[in-house]
Amino acid sequence: MEAIRETNDKMGIREYFETLMDIMRTPVRYFERVADEPGSRRALIFLMISALFYCSVSMAYFFENSLSMGMVMMLNAILMPAFGAVITFILMGMTGRDKAGFGRIFNIYAYASGAVMVVSWIPGLAIIMEPVRAVLICVGLHKALGVSKTRAVLLILLTAVVMLLFFWTAAPMVMELKQLFQ
Repeated sequence: MEAIRETNDKMGIREYFETLMDIMRTPVRYFERVADEPGSRRALIFLMISALFYCSVSMAYFFENSLSMGMVMMLNAILMPAFGAVITFILMGMTGRDKAGFGRIFNIYAYASGAVMVVSWIPGLAIIMEPVRAVLICVGLHKALGVSKTRAVLLILLTAVVMLLFFWTAAPMVMELKQLFQ
């Protein structure tokens, strides 16, 4: 007899905390369960709630309620997981035979980043939580997409290198643009 799993796009406060606790307690089981989750709405809402909490707390405690800094942090909190998912999607397409949809990769990044964001605002924990996020993404790639453990680790390392190279090469252009608008 086949178990019927209902897909629930609803993400209220209760569902948010249940998702957060599931990811942190048993990431393997969680990513196995959401492997076939249709769409990215639930993952995006989870990421946005975590980003809102992260930015609110950070603004209140560290940036003296600066709205502009809060907006930059909010954009960063939402766009960086998406950017990482794009790079991983491209790398998976370049390095493998199996094709995973972008939505599934984005969901892994959104859930992993959202779970880590809740505690990474605490001073000193951000540097510790980045490897935790990488491990969560590796677990997600392995369990939700069926990627081998070695390939998942290599994809994460390559994604990090490509992102670092991107920002390293974009920095001079940003400085030029900054001088242009002054």
